[in-house]
Amino acid sequence: MKKYILSIFAICLLISQFAGCAELGHKSNLNNSQMSDNPVEDHRSLRVLVDVEFGSSLYLDVEDELRKYKAVPSAGGEKTIGLVAAIKDAGGSENIQLEFPPKCGEERDIYLSNLRTEIMAGGGPDVFVCLSGIGFHFDKDNNFQVHYVEPIFRFPQQAMKRNMFLPLDNYIKTAKHMEWDKLTQVVMKAGRTEKGQMLLPMTYTVPTTLFRKSDVKSALSKEMKWDDMFFQDTALGVAAVSDTSTLMGSALAPLADFENDKLAFSEEDLTRFCEKITNHQTLDNDNTIPHFRFNLKVLDSFKLNDYNEAFKNDDSFTLVPLYSRNGGYMATVTSFVGINANAENPEAAFSVVDYLLGEECQRSKLYAFMTYDNAVPTLDGLMTQGTSVSTGNNKEWTMPDPLYNEFCAVRDNITFSEFATPLERELQQLYIDLTTSTSKSKETMIHDAYMRMNMELAES
Repeated sequence: MKKYILSIFAICLLISQFAGCAELGHKSNLNNSQMSDNPVEDHRSLRVLVDVEFGSSLYLDVEDELRKYKAVPSAGGEKTIGLVAAIKDAGGSENIQLEFPPKCGEERDIYLSNLRTEIMAGGGPDVFVCLSGIGFHFDKDNNFQVHYVEPIFRFPQQAMKRNMFLPLDNYIKTAKHMEWDKLTQVVMKAGRTEKGQMLLPMTYTVPTTLFRKSDVKSALSKEMKWDDMFFQDTALGVAAVSDTSTLMGSALAPLADFENDKLAFSEEDLTRFCEKITNHQTLDNDNTIPHFRFNLKVLDSFKLNDYNEAFKNDDSFTLVPLYSRNGGYMATVTSFVGINANAENPEAAFSVVDYLLGEECQRSKLYAFMTYDNAVPTLDGLMTQGTSVSTGNNKEWTMPDPLYNEFCAVRDNITFSEFATPLERELQQLYIDLTTSTSKSKETMIHDAYMRMNMELAES
């Protein structure tokens, strides 16, 4: 019975971490293009691919929402305009075609196959606005069968290495909307190679566990290792095993050696990790000090008692990050924007990217598809009084001061960052198999998972 409950709990974690589409459906292209007299434009529409719905926690139609992207003054009081019009009004490209892939199912698989062929042939969209990592959704009959949804770029790090994106350093110097120095720099490094800034992270998260301040003795550290957490105070031991979401792999980070397209940890490392997290799982139960897993994200509201009845809403609390095996802790990049290396008009393409990284857009409903219950935007200073962010459904959210202070402390001590990839899902699935399956030995399950992950890297 205990294993059955754990299995259901693990599935629920999958769904809550990356809530996806409720039913299969095709996203037709939306053409909002206009011809322009701007001399930097050519006569071909700028293709901007927007793929932010398949792993979103918002059950809204992104195409419809971006048609009514922003309210602006009008003679009658107020009207709404689309994202394309907002970019134009901000001085950006005037000749844009937004493109929305199918969010799941066979149609998405066909679309991605054709798109990847087009890109490899030197074509494809000019601008990519993409979620990273794996999304999840119910099947068409909604009978609690979870299906995985792949992103366009399974391993953005490899795509950068293969020069699929345009280096942006010189363009960033001319930016009118993005404030480069106010973007969380350690997170932006995930999109940088020796050839420059190839991708711009839009959102990120850090796996943390929330405790009462009085229950935690250790402060944030840039040197602490995951193994060390078990030998500090009880709270850190709990935090070391409390995250069983797709971000649990942060404890093993870095996961991949992208220079050699292989895993950055050995099978022995994986075996020790699995043994430790399963052997210490009793730390994460109702008899330990009050806590709950709380990855950095945008919410509707924040009340401690809603997460754990042992808390009082006015309790002082702190966030403990999930440290990595080599020391410090990682930010996981959950979405990004980049320009196709083959874009015919890179200046026009960057005018779109520039707007997307600016404050107005980072506070908008476009970002809500990427941040709500999943992540936070990369621009420092948001989510405060006067800089609220959208949660969708025309709602705005501001972090309460105590939570914002804790968020800033965690953000300011991030050691490194990396894009979410399918490897995180593989590690979580291995954990589920180890704690629920009896058909194979643990050694076999660990070996098979390790080989499968290495194969994914080699073949991608």
